[in-house]
Amino acid sequence: MKDEERGRAEGIPAEALPQRLDAYLGASRLLPGEAAVTVALSGGVDSVVLLHLLLELQGAWGWRVSAAHFDHRMREGSLREAEWVRRLCQRLGIEHRIGSAHHRPSNEADARDLRYAFLIEALDELGGGLLATAHQADDQAETVLFRLRRGSGLAGLAGIPERRPPGIVRPLLPFWRQEIEAFAQSRGLDYLADPSNLDLSFARNRIRRQLIPAIEAGGLPDLRLQLHRLAGLARRATVAVEPLIEKALHELIAEADERRIVVARSGLLAYDSNVQAHLLRALAARLGQRPGRTGTCLALEFIRTGSSGRGINLAGGIELSREFDRLIVGRRRSAEQPADSELVVETVGGGEAKVRIGGVDWRVRWGPAAAMPVDGQAETAWLDPSELHLPLRVRSWRPGDRIRLAAGTRKLKKVFGELKVGRSERSGLPLLVDEKGVLWVVGLLRGTKARDDASGGSFGVRFASER
Repeated sequence: MKDEERGRAEGIPAEALPQRLDAYLGASRLLPGEAAVTVALSGGVDSVVLLHLLLELQGAWGWRVSAAHFDHRMREGSLREAEWVRRLCQRLGIEHRIGSAHHRPSNEADARDLRYAFLIEALDELGGGLLATAHQADDQAETVLFRLRRGSGLAGLAGIPERRPPGIVRPLLPFWRQEIEAFAQSRGLDYLADPSNLDLSFARNRIRRQLIPAIEAGGLPDLRLQLHRLAGLARRATVAVEPLIEKALHELIAEADERRIVVARSGLLAYDSNVQAHLLRALAARLGQRPGRTGTCLALEFIRTGSSGRGINLAGGIELSREFDRLIVGRRRSAEQPADSELVVETVGGGEAKVRIGGVDWRVRWGPAAAMPVDGQAETAWLDPSELHLPLRVRSWRPGDRIRLAAGTRKLKKVFGELKVGRSERSGLPLLVDEKGVLWVVGLLRGTKARDDASGGSFGVRFASER
């Protein structure tokens, strides 16, 4: 009998739950022996049972068990609940941390973010290790149905994972609420009843208390079991697909850093549209969150029809843009990020300063050749001071900029177009200019006055990226 079915089977005594959990952990290797395990302890029946089960198995496994509780401050009485949890931990003799929100969360997502931020911080304070949450099989079924109604794809239908970074594990996922409550009753365990679980303004409560019971009463009595099975099937399919997606991404990605990923548009379009959707969501997940169904459809349409120089915003602070045959998935610049700056060099004496161009800090050094030691990690242009129209400036590209080349003066915008330099790249290229125009596009193009060796001039300007 499968694990998820075993938990629904009749005739298994509540007292057998510790042995069944022990067998599951032995097979899944979810909690290794001698691990430090912190239980996310809300005080509800699920987390209280999880804590007692781990303490009961602690001797055999050698775990160091602790607990952490977070007060969301979303209802009256939450302070008393936090104190109840504190007394429980003291009575059990385990290390614990109690935290509370600095502001009242505006919604469920905000509350969840605050809770996990505290729990991860508490995990570090308690010695690292693993954070065990008390999600169980009914939570899994409700999550899958919630995502099914929302039109989630394969990854969404996989539901709640048994483990996820950073060190979060769910030991109770194979077990059902009914048997967890029966175990609590058999041991006489006290726990808190969360009144918010009765609030039908929350979508999950409506699913739990109205939708699932109505469907089960209407002729599908094993709905929860089938939803749990669906999560398992989707999870196994996802595990099979992920290596193929990663292999395809490895071949598609031309550039990547912590802020953006560049892929060949023609290469992505060579795949079937369903595969394109998987690849797109995987790219976005590397930088933020996967787009939903609507966002994915909009992004695929843009990939097919969007013109070069255009872009669209996706969920989670991600933007998708096209530059010639390049598709760029990147993080949107936040208002808190420092703006670009401009450096002015008034004389041909020596000096050194930093400048920010395209979100990247550059170290700029200038001076006579004798004062410019060799630096193989930097780029240098040599200039004849008599040919310069001071002051010199280091700044980003602006429409109307021109550069003098051997064939004459050209608009930099046209040169960029001919060299297939997209808009995002243009903004990240530092320019060295004087009062007559652009002398040097650092890393790309030198004008006639900027030479690449010191014999062509006695004054040097050197750039080194601090990326």
